[in-house]
Amino acid sequence: MPHQARKKSGTGYYHVVPKGMHDQILFSSDADRQNYVDLLGKAKIENGILIHAYCLMDNHVHLVVEDTQDQLASFVKQVHEHYGMYFANKTGRQGGIFQRRYWSEPIDKESHLLSAVRYVHANPAVAGICPASIYEWSSAKDYLGRDGIADARTVLDMCGGLDGFIDFSRSSNWTAVPFPGSRLKRHLTDSEAAAIARTVLGTDGLLLGSEDAASRKQKLMTLYAQGFTISQLVRLTGLGRKEIEWHLEIKR
Repeated sequence: MPHQARKKSGTGYYHVVPKGMHDQILFSSDADRQNYVDLLGKAKIENGILIHAYCLMDNHVHLVVEDTQDQLASFVKQVHEHYGMYFANKTGRQGGIFQRRYWSEPIDKESHLLSAVRYVHANPAVAGICPASIYEWSSAKDYLGRDGIADARTVLDMCGGLDGFIDFSRSSNWTAVPFPGSRLKRHLTDSEAAAIARTVLGTDGLLLGSEDAASRKQKLMTLYAQGFTISQLVRLTGLGRKEIEWHLEIKR
């Protein structure tokens, strides 16, 4: 079955998430991570791409980029081909290490761009690695003054400078919450989705069976409006599909 064509962004901004094949680990050392960052820096110049945010996790990468010359595919291909050769030389492993079709989503609003940058920077904190502001392998430090590969000027200007950016980031405790309506939530693991759902609801627990009907309805509608699927809500809340659809007034 042929893949659907990627949606084009009217602004040129995209959130891009390359993942390891079968969720395999992509980076096992700081040398690996530095190699990938260096490749991003080289490829962005050669393809006319601006990187507004990035974050390297063990088995996937988050990028917020600006692509005004329609070179996103070329940019990603260049980085991954060169990193794939580096990885093969290091490990002896043959074959591609990235999923052939990386996930991407257009960012068409200024508010969504800000939320996407905050989301990307928050990944290490959500994963329990360290606070976002001190994670070495994201662009958060570029925003805080490091001379790195990220172009921080656009977002800093939107926030009114560094202090405004820090306040905006702290307003969600550097917590990873994709912008409303983002399709990213459909690609999250259940543990990642649960962390986001708890942040959205401002609660530690998600099992809603013991709550009254009005509370269940309100929380389900909040999560559904944020883009969670019915199947995710079933797994996260412990409620049955028919009950969730009834609360959301979804008719079959």
